[in-house]
Amino acid sequence: MMDRALARLRASLFASRLAAGALAAGALACAGAPAFAQGAWPNQNIRIMLGYAAGGGADTITRYYANKLQEVSGQTVVVINRPGAGGNIGANQAANAKPDGYTLLIAPNIAFLGNIHAYKDPTYHPIRDFEPVTTLAILPFIYAVGPKSPINSIPDLVAHIKARDGKATYGGTTTTAILAAELLLGHIKGKATRVPYKSMGDSVADLDGPLDFVIADGTFAVGQARSGRMKLLSVTTLERSGVTPDLPTMNELGYAGYDIPASFGAYAPKATPKEILAKLEGWLNEIVRRPETKTFLSNLATDPYPGDQALLRKIMEEETKKWGEMMESAGIEKQ
Repeated sequence: MMDRALARLRASLFASRLAAGALAAGALACAGAPAFAQGAWPNQNIRIMLGYAAGGGADTITRYYANKLQEVSGQTVVVINRPGAGGNIGANQAANAKPDGYTLLIAPNIAFLGNIHAYKDPTYHPIRDFEPVTTLAILPFIYAVGPKSPINSIPDLVAHIKARDGKATYGGTTTTAILAAELLLGHIKGKATRVPYKSMGDSVADLDGPLDFVIADGTFAVGQARSGRMKLLSVTTLERSGVTPDLPTMNELGYAGYDIPASFGAYAPKATPKEILAKLEGWLNEIVRRPETKTFLSNLATDPYPGDQALLRKIMEEETKKWGEMMESAGIEKQ
């Protein structure tokens, strides 16, 4: 009898230890699980970091997507502008944020992917430090001059640059603009000095004055042209823009293979949970495909760019290399 009682006691203690172990393991698993797995994401504000100033084309596009994301997510979505260093400041802050789905980065492709080749210390690496979410929009950059400028075409601009004999100046605040300018200057074997304005808005007052030309994103340039503050010359993309169909491409004007598009994508810090990435991808793509998005973007000389994580990952891998090669070919020195 005593032996059987001891056996039952040992069995009971063993079962209790197993149950306690299972409870402890479960508690640890819950503690280490991402918020999404617990059904709690999103339950607080979502931040979108932007490495450019308020009021510009990138800001206008980002705020549109932020407002629509707020509607579908049910949470407040805040755009935080961190301009400077060609977008590096905003990208670096996003890269160092907690990968919990509450911090995103919206950035243009060339600056975001090309800055590791344009800066000596960009402080982040797009592939090492970020997860792709999806593509959002695509637009041209545009060559422009002041409304009173005697320059009315790219051939006029080329002749003007050559006549200035190394003293021409231009405005461009992004890596995209710098690359576009240097490619033209390389083609014509000309020289122009970039004036480092903090924002494109600051450069407008100097057109028709000390500044010879600017290269600006289509959103900003078209808005300025409609207000009579700029005269547009050409788009930097391989094909004409539907919003500015009368503007020729550089390729049409004899600069073979000239193609500098600006596409915007959404990114999250590395190690953001896959379930959250998938949710964000679905929400943002639903917004991209809305007719109202097409209407809104068309007024900004921009087109919707539907995609997914796989497409954006492919762009990241291919264009990080492509823009580096083009910058080296154009002779752009690291800043």
